[in-house]
Amino acid sequence: MAPPKGVLLAHTDFPLYVVQSLDDKHFIVGGGGGQAKTGIPNAIEVYKISPAVNGGDVSAVSICRHDTGIRAVMNCHSYYDGRHHHLATGEDELCQTYSVKYKVISQNDGAKGQSENVRQRKPESSDSAGSEQKSSIEQSKKQLTFQIEELKSVVTDFSSDGGFQKCVKFAPKYSSLATGGADGFLRLWNYPELTKLWEVQAHKNEIDDIDFSPDGTKIVTISRDKNGSVWSVKDGKKVIDLVWNQSNASSYRFRCCRYGLIEGKKDKFNLYSVNIPVTRSSTSHCYVSLWDANKYILKKTVKAGTDAISAFDVSPDGIFLGVGSISGNISVYISFSLQRMYHVKEAHSIFVTGLDFLPASEATRAVTGDFNYNLVSISADNTVRLHQSPERSSYSPMLVIVGVFAIIFLLFYLMAELGI
Repeated sequence: MAPPKGVLLAHTDFPLYVVQSLDDKHFIVGGGGGQAKTGIPNAIEVYKISPAVNGGDVSAVSICRHDTGIRAVMNCHSYYDGRHHHLATGEDELCQTYSVKYKVISQNDGAKGQSENVRQRKPESSDSAGSEQKSSIEQSKKQLTFQIEELKSVVTDFSSDGGFQKCVKFAPKYSSLATGGADGFLRLWNYPELTKLWEVQAHKNEIDDIDFSPDGTKIVTISRDKNGSVWSVKDGKKVIDLVWNQSNASSYRFRCCRYGLIEGKKDKFNLYSVNIPVTRSSTSHCYVSLWDANKYILKKTVKAGTDAISAFDVSPDGIFLGVGSISGNISVYISFSLQRMYHVKEAHSIFVTGLDFLPASEATRAVTGDFNYNLVSISADNTVRLHQSPERSSYSPMLVIVGVFAIIFLLFYLMAELGI
């Protein structure tokens, strides 16, 4: 049985604001205390997930850490080019890029923080059996870690009261990245050069979230000015505004936005959004909505509780939606029906700052077990938790029909025996 608040994977020494899965069993987190001299570090940290042992829960251990100096990591996005991972972060007014490379070290060197590629003295003995045994032992002591290196940075926000980048996303083909921030401008940058391709004042207030369409032709933005808009990646021209046509729309604003695949196909996708009340109250609900991503027409919307939503994610296969709230609650919805299938109250002690689904792959299942999904949640309470839902058993329709008829027959038989 899963823990009532999800599996506690890790407890860090700094508040967490970003989380991204790197592969089937590694994820990266970031955050920090910012420029305040409180002694709280600012860092990026990579964790490895290990399978459950002796009936326990899966666990995670830190295998790599990078100090980001005086700047906390407040938003990020990553991609894998087939050899290395690329990471873009928001650190105050800057977009800072990193390379995150796989690295093999020995266990002893891992403890010392040194590479195993140190020149070794050849053994004096020529005994081949002994050499093979030693080689085998050395191989068993090797472990996989990561090397994080700073690349380039660029100022991406020019707000008059101090710039602050609030979101960043790589384009699907990874040749560019988009940023949004406190000054309301959407900017597209060439990658890895970080030269500006275009900019547009997308909103009159802060941009809270952005996302690229899976085909790479459009960018959706949402803002504290209550509006959501769709833009052309080619030239930055507006395509359409999102109209959340509910009777109480004037008292709500967009909070999050994500595209999601349909049936795992990149040429078929929906758009999802979160709307929260402009003024919080105990009776005002938040909403999760499904949009037609061709005509950008609202298809379906459901109430998602009165607790303000603070984090949102869509699974890589587009089947599940993850929702986190300011009270630390975690929920998971089925994307096509917007039906809630999982809910945990106060999984975290304070607001949820980030969510990320692990890849839906056999390699992930080998580590985490057979579950419908694996959702990682983080919070400013310094904890990382894993939320899972067992796979639903599949039943043959014929067996169900036969079972129904058997029950009916049994009822009639009992009624006949009892003379009813």
